[in-house]
Amino acid sequence: MYLKTWKEFETASYNLLLKDPTRVRCTMKYCHSQSTVQLKVTDDISCLQFKTSDIQNVKKIEVFYATIMKQITSNEL
Repeated sequence: MYLKTWKEFETASYNLLLKDPTRVRCTMKYCHSQSTVQLKVTDDISCLQFKTSDIQNVKKIEVFYATIMKQITSNEL
């Protein structure tokens, strides 16, 4: 499901990650023709998606992905 706000997507993604960090996958796709970035976080049961064309969200996405990747690859699961 597509979430409407960045904060909503970020919170739901972190909650999904905390539920079972070993099953979560993240993808990011840039669509040049529409100038949008699409994010997807899934654990094969729930699928969270967010689409934006707002340039201000790019820094938020960068910080989000760094945090998610750090938690997924952490030995302290």
